[in-house]
Amino acid sequence: MRKLRLTLKQSGVILGLLLALLTGPSYAQEPTTEPEPPIASAYDRRFGLVDSFTNTAEASAAGAGWTRVFFRWDVVQQGGPSDWKPTNVPDPLINGEIAAGREVVAVLIGTPAWATDSQNSTAVPPAGYWGDFAYKIASQYKGRIRHWVIWNVPDVDDPASASFTLAGNEEDYFRLLKEAYTKIKDADPDAQVHLAGLTYTWDQERGQRQYLARLLDLIIADPDAAANNYYFDAVSYHLYYNPGQIRQTILSVRDILNSYDLGSKPIWINETNAPPSEDFIEPPAGSAGLSVTLEEQSAFVVQAFAAALAGGAERIAFNKLSNGPDSAMASGLLRGDNSRRPAFDAFRTVTTYFAGTRQADWQQAGDVSIVTLDRGEATTTVLWNNSRQPVNYQLSAIAAEAAVVDQRGEAQTILADNGGYTVELPGATCSNGEYCFIGGAPLLIVEAGSAEQRVVLSEMSALAEPSLAEPALDQTPLAEAGTVSSVDALSAGEAAEIAAGEAMAAPAVQEPVATPAPTLESPPQPGPESEGSVPAQPANAVIGGEQATSPPEPGILPDPDADPFAAPAELPLSEAPETTLTPVPPVTIGTVLTPTRLLWLFIIGLVVFTVAYGIQIALWYRFKR
Repeated sequence: MRKLRLTLKQSGVILGLLLALLTGPSYAQEPTTEPEPPIASAYDRRFGLVDSFTNTAEASAAGAGWTRVFFRWDVVQQGGPSDWKPTNVPDPLINGEIAAGREVVAVLIGTPAWATDSQNSTAVPPAGYWGDFAYKIASQYKGRIRHWVIWNVPDVDDPASASFTLAGNEEDYFRLLKEAYTKIKDADPDAQVHLAGLTYTWDQERGQRQYLARLLDLIIADPDAAANNYYFDAVSYHLYYNPGQIRQTILSVRDILNSYDLGSKPIWINETNAPPSEDFIEPPAGSAGLSVTLEEQSAFVVQAFAAALAGGAERIAFNKLSNGPDSAMASGLLRGDNSRRPAFDAFRTVTTYFAGTRQADWQQAGDVSIVTLDRGEATTTVLWNNSRQPVNYQLSAIAAEAAVVDQRGEAQTILADNGGYTVELPGATCSNGEYCFIGGAPLLIVEAGSAEQRVVLSEMSALAEPSLAEPALDQTPLAEAGTVSSVDALSAGEAAEIAAGEAMAAPAVQEPVATPAPTLESPPQPGPESEGSVPAQPANAVIGGEQATSPPEPGILPDPDADPFAAPAELPLSEAPETTLTPVPPVTIGTVLTPTRLLWLFIIGLVVFTVAYGIQIALWYRFKR
């Protein structure tokens, strides 16, 4: 029996080790020591991932240079103005991101129940309490967090919307912004204060003057605004689904800033994505509203980041790195089990071949969109086809050979022939039928040498049928649009300082009127197709390089801007929109036997073996006697 007891003790030790492995580390407490100084980043700070702290190793593998997190005021000071608890994103995770070389950008949001009579997190808080919180949180993270975004999507003014976050108008938001700016700058003069991430489409679809313009009216009228940098250092937007519309929106926002002589303010895209409606490994929990395949999401990543650079965005962040356990949208680069979606490889392709961009030029040649990224000693040209049919396109060459890279990052060498490269651009999948907003799989032509060496593309012949129209050249120097020419300069000064004295001329412009984008409140507009004719196109669909004019109707689109702490709303089955069936990827050993599943199989097998072995020894001793 003594030997039996020893055997059972050994089994207990093994089971204890297994439990420790399963439970993992705990982050219940804030660290008691100051973190190490931030290390130099190996990544281009322009390309980010929302909530990268959920898997720091994979975020680094993807090449993310910055991340955005939410700091909830109603979590930090839940008990009252003298209460101070750890943030909803624990410090060990924040410090891990900084140690990995990623810059952390924080959103301040969420009114605690004690601060207002309504006891609602969307209530407009008293300025004094709000200012005290902003000062304390900026002081706590001084040296670790430099960029602070004040609230989220205040332009959504319908309490019934899942994106509703502030029960106040632009006057109320201006008071919050002014108080936060003043107190954050008092705590950390080097801090940068951003306007809340805006949707642009909320006002656009309702025929209203843009929220940014209405807010700037109030800011300009403040007698102390000019002396305080107009109470913001950068503007932020959330733009989804349509790569071409992303660029157009950025240009429209730039026009608004220019009209107030604030054209040097940088523009950030804090969220972008085209969440997939299908993934047989991890389907979305709710209705996606739009049909987007995994491959279309992957194509979107490359197209959207190229279009954003061409529009003049200083930074762009994909929303988000990984799906949470209750994520209805399932929009991440990683699934809940940390397996990679195709979009992960596309994001890594962007961070690899877009890094170091000095200038981005946009061209439209018929159905082909072309973004040329001048990276100094190298040039990356991104091409994609917006039509349904494949197109052969000839690009004039800079060098004798180039690397042709697909959205998965797979590269092969191509030789120049008669001064150019001929590539076949796949047709767009158009899984929404006539509502075609994501182009076909893009190709990257990567060459040694500066883009200045290239012959103007209009001098080259396009080989598609029908022949491509002569492209219109739209050069967007990134420095003029608030983006600097190197990672070091970005991390050192940001656009507000760099663009000083180099602001673009501010022409007399009126409020821009742009075509509505397919985002939060804009579903596809169905329409009949006549046999043999070109299908009717919704707003933003690119046909022959031009924009269709029929606006989509408000309705059922997914809500990527919703408060991540809010309970998900369920759509009754009777009201669930019809979805288009799309092909699913094939089942392979790699998709079934993921590293996470193999680890669980090993753990389960070890537990079963230990228990069975203990029972066997017990029976052997019993019958031996």
